[in-house]
Amino acid sequence: MKFNKAIILFLLSFLIVDTGFAQKKRAQTSMKFLSVSPSARAMGMADAVTSVEMGGYSALYNPATMANINGSYTATAGVVQWIADINHNSASFVYKPFDGKFGVIGFNAISVDYGDIIATVVDETNERGYSDVGTINPTAFAVGISYANAVTDQFSVGANFRYSRQDLGSVAVGLDGSGGYDFQSYMASTGLLDFGVLYKTGFESLQFGMALRNFSPEIEYDEESSELPLTFKIGISMDVLDLTDLDKDTHSLLVSIDANRPRDFDEQLLFGLEYAFMERFQIRGGYGFPTDEESFNFGFGLKQPVGGLTLSIDYSYTKFGVFGEVNRFGAQIGF
Repeated sequence: MKFNKAIILFLLSFLIVDTGFAQKKRAQTSMKFLSVSPSARAMGMADAVTSVEMGGYSALYNPATMANINGSYTATAGVVQWIADINHNSASFVYKPFDGKFGVIGFNAISVDYGDIIATVVDETNERGYSDVGTINPTAFAVGISYANAVTDQFSVGANFRYSRQDLGSVAVGLDGSGGYDFQSYMASTGLLDFGVLYKTGFESLQFGMALRNFSPEIEYDEESSELPLTFKIGISMDVLDLTDLDKDTHSLLVSIDANRPRDFDEQLLFGLEYAFMERFQIRGGYGFPTDEESFNFGFGLKQPVGGLTLSIDYSYTKFGVFGEVNRFGAQIGF
């Protein structure tokens, strides 16, 4: 009966949020770097990790799962080699004081380097039709503090409060009257909230999760306002080998499914798999649809105890259509 009630509760919650955030797609949002998945493990499973416990990266996917970290401390760092030679760097730290009696706190950060971009202006006196005016180097970052608490043995809640800023650089907007150019900077910043819940059903390892990410007011560049990539996700996951007689300490096969509703794209279904052997070696695969260019994902991970520590190293590969591929690398240490 409790299991049936949990399913009904989550379906009702999905319908309420789905209705509350129903909107016409606007085709674009600002600060899209907030939508790029920073974790190699998560993207190896096509980002279908809303109900999956993600260790130090939990706050960036579903903050509620942070309440279930192993050990007292977990630290992570990762690099994403994004399209067009754009680099994303991320790091997080999670601390569970007093064995989680008063909850779990964490800190996280993401930074983006877009590289040098040649800046030009229209110049009818030049045979090319434009003139070079140097280079710009757009950057972006987001820093956050998170908190999660296991309200009961089965139900957890969490939130991640972040400050995000994007600097598009200083560009020429016209002549200054003395043969030079007038320049104007385009920069915006805002606070945002990520919120999530996690429910362990009690049936084997079956879990439900919901997360609302990038909830914030509109931002403004000069006089143009825009919205952030608000996203609502609901997911379910389970080690399906719980239903077999295989040794759980030797084999596990995590299956995860997410329903994804972004502000700037169509609703999506995401499917992820993670097979683990003796909790030391993991192979992952995932696929989501519909998408524009992104197709299949796969990855692997290694986990090894070192003294009183546990070290994990992850890699994922994403086929990205005409843009080539995206590689992600990550490391996590827990103690």
